[in-house]
Amino acid sequence: MALRCAEFTQGQFVDVLCGFSNTGDKSFNITLLKGSLNSPMDYQYIQNFTENTPFTEIKEGDQGTIYYRFFPDPNLEPREYVLSLSVDYIDADKEEFQTVYFNQTVEIVESQSSQNSRTFFGRCLMLALLAAAGTGAQTFSKRFGGKKSKASAPTASKSSGSTNEWLQDTNIRGGATSSGKKGSKKA
Repeated sequence: MALRCAEFTQGQFVDVLCGFSNTGDKSFNITLLKGSLNSPMDYQYIQNFTENTPFTEIKEGDQGTIYYRFFPDPNLEPREYVLSLSVDYIDADKEEFQTVYFNQTVEIVESQSSQNSRTFFGRCLMLALLAAAGTGAQTFSKRFGGKKSKASAPTASKSSGSTNEWLQDTNIRGGATSSGKKGSKKA
């Protein structure tokens, strides 16, 4: 039977409970909980998580549980990483200890919302590209398509007697001036 690695959703907090059982003859004080996400290839640090300083005492023969919460960077690529979680503590004689209580491969997976938005924007991009390709094909066929006989352009009616109606009220030849008369010289 294959052991499946833990999965964490991208962009969400991860809650961890660290349990202690003091079987020694001295009490100890938990001074630090910390964690890091590392590359599974060469164990280089990818992300260090916030350190928690509980300063909780566990007396000899007692048990305790401490809550630790961390947030993997939402920009991490969804894939496998090595998660290392450790606890630092000191005993009554001020001797320091560190224990790694979790050191395994975990998988960061995409959240459902990022998959949905990626699908939506992918489809929008596809529609835009298809529209651009259709417009380009239409333009190409108009420019380089076979010569077709063009229908004769409709002729303007000559009700006013002027063939340049659109130049009326302009100072361009063929149109009337703004006063309707040509300029005259005064002596």
